[in-house]
Amino acid sequence: MNNDTKIAMLLVFSVIILTIIITTGILYSKTIMVNNFQNTIKDLNDEQKCLHICGFEWHSYLENYKFCIEKCDRISERSYS
Repeated sequence: MNNDTKIAMLLVFSVIILTIIITTGILYSKTIMVNNFQNTIKDLNDEQKCLHICGFEWHSYLENYKFCIEKCDRISERSYS
């Protein structure tokens, strides 16, 4: 094998390994996020769970967050009746 082929193979393997490391990191961080979320809401009542989910899902969209909170209020009113 000549020198150019070795460099090309090293570059390809480096890109593959880097892609695997990044993908594994992203998947692991999502798994940790889901596990932390589930551990956080497991001891909450239904209304608190709903509010926590609204904050988690719609934290950057104020109108959607307000709609979600109103939905939680309606759900909690039904459960008290």
